[in-house]
Amino acid sequence: MEEMIRIAIPNKGVLCQPALSMLAKAGFAALDSPQDTLCARCEDERVKYLFVRAQDVPKYVDSGAAYAGITGLDMLVETGSAARQVLELGFGECEIALAVPEASRAKSVRDIEGKRIATKLPNTARAYLRQKGVNATLLELSGATEIAPAANLADAVIDHVQTGRTLRANRLRKIGTLSSSSAFLAASQKEDAAQEELLQEIVLSLEGVKRARSLKYLVLNAPSDKKLQEILRVLPSMESPTLMRLAKKGEWAIQTVVEARQLPSLVRRVKLAGGKDMLVMPLEKVMP
Repeated sequence: MEEMIRIAIPNKGVLCQPALSMLAKAGFAALDSPQDTLCARCEDERVKYLFVRAQDVPKYVDSGAAYAGITGLDMLVETGSAARQVLELGFGECEIALAVPEASRAKSVRDIEGKRIATKLPNTARAYLRQKGVNATLLELSGATEIAPAANLADAVIDHVQTGRTLRANRLRKIGTLSSSSAFLAASQKEDAAQEELLQEIVLSLEGVKRARSLKYLVLNAPSDKKLQEILRVLPSMESPTLMRLAKKGEWAIQTVVEARQLPSLVRRVKLAGGKDMLVMPLEKVMP
């Protein structure tokens, strides 16, 4: 079967493994590792993967070297990409923040007037400073911006922040937030009918994987017709629970899908209603 579509994927960093894992669950697993090759096969022979830097993914998509790609929204914005933002993937969440040394007197972006700012996102930083009416010197670095103030290279940094652990480790504190970001599947503006049809097939599967993350499959037994009705009154489901009579007279098996966040309180309510032998299982994909 001939290759129909190329998808650019980050070859390392925080987006790489989550992207590969999600694609595998969707039925489009890469058969080669980014440690071994820059051009990988997919279990679906119609797809080929290109392993590139996250910041280069928009260039591959915009140029047509790849029809689609996975990268952060921040990279799409930073590069001024014209790519379509097809699907937010639900991982790689972070914010772009302005931070200064803990000892700094700066409390807001206004206090950075005339200072030096180290960043990996010069275009994003420049637009932010322009919007705020602040003049500052931008120092573009390719990584490890957090160390710049301690090395006396910069007075502040504009960088990605996820948990804030790296900021604290480098004795920095946040004084402003520029934007938020997460991983996106992006695609070329130049739509091709055959490639677009396959892309939408991939999107549908990825949506199913994303939807499944917040859901759990719950199986339990009801010891009698009366208890069954009591359980059904407290049991939510996507549509309607599946009911099956058990071999033991009067008992029922109940199967349903529930929100994972509901489980702690739901399990107790179901137990009090008479439910027993409960099993909670993860879901890999939920299709509408």
